[in-house]
Amino acid sequence: MDKLLELLDIQYPIIQAPVGGIATPALAASVSDSGAFGGLALSWSTPEDAENKIGQVRALTSRPVYANFVLNFEPKALKRTLELGIPVIQFSWGMPSPEMIHLIRSYQAKMGIQVTDKESALRAISLGADYLVCQGWQAGGHVQASTSLQKALKEVLQASKHALPVLASGGISSGKDMKTYMNLGASGVVMGSRFVASNESGAHALYKETLVASGSEDTVLTVCMNKGWGSTFHRIIKNSTFKMWETEGCPIIGNRPGELDVIGKNPKGIDIERYSISAPTVGVTGDIEAMTCYAGTGLDNITEIKPASVIVEEIWNEYIGD
Repeated sequence: MDKLLELLDIQYPIIQAPVGGIATPALAASVSDSGAFGGLALSWSTPEDAENKIGQVRALTSRPVYANFVLNFEPKALKRTLELGIPVIQFSWGMPSPEMIHLIRSYQAKMGIQVTDKESALRAISLGADYLVCQGWQAGGHVQASTSLQKALKEVLQASKHALPVLASGGISSGKDMKTYMNLGASGVVMGSRFVASNESGAHALYKETLVASGSEDTVLTVCMNKGWGSTFHRIIKNSTFKMWETEGCPIIGNRPGELDVIGKNPKGIDIERYSISAPTVGVTGDIEAMTCYAGTGLDNITEIKPASVIVEEIWNEYIGD
């Protein structure tokens, strides 16, 4: 744990997951200001968008934050992100190219890579990762993993031989969960859904309320809501769109019921179609329940929407408590 805290310059080994457009600058800043590690999801950002978001974070905190890039998509904002002084770059859904790694090192930034098993861990280590994010299928959102976090973490720790920090990610939402994985050898934990249900997150109010009202058994790992990102698996809260699709026998793309339905609009007035990967954020209008509400299996521990700083404090106190 100490190696991770020093590497990332943080007080608590609690990392906020890069939950797409829901990871607002206010959320990242609040988490980092609390001594944990906040992050921005910049995968789909232009350099100008990244500059705007980073500027907002810097206006709120002087503490470090990280930027995540999903490598299924071109990281157009990577260079500008580094130019603006973000000290840690994290990658998921792919391995960075030699050019990306050289760029990161030229700015003396640190690099984390999401992995899911022994082989991907060894590959990330060979590329010079400073830390690994081990994901299990319990995670919410788009899930890279195909095995449980317990199994994946064991493999990744064996591969790393404890030479670099390994973060546990997937279904973690409490200090008790944190203790479980830290006792297994993780240096820290990543939490997504717990921070989505915070005052500062960019999630729509009804999305937050759904997280609080739902439990682990209300989530499902599926390919249903994938319009905009191929056939990737994702964990969501079961909704009317999923149930309609399942009732019809889980038909393939092109034959899904209501596939061309426009069920809402985003804050820019752009249509949101049924099965879209877009999660409902603040300012989205329409049938929020039918949209994609990502969630991990840790929902049983999420019973209230709170400030991110309170969430960090409560998780840490539960972790160090008896």
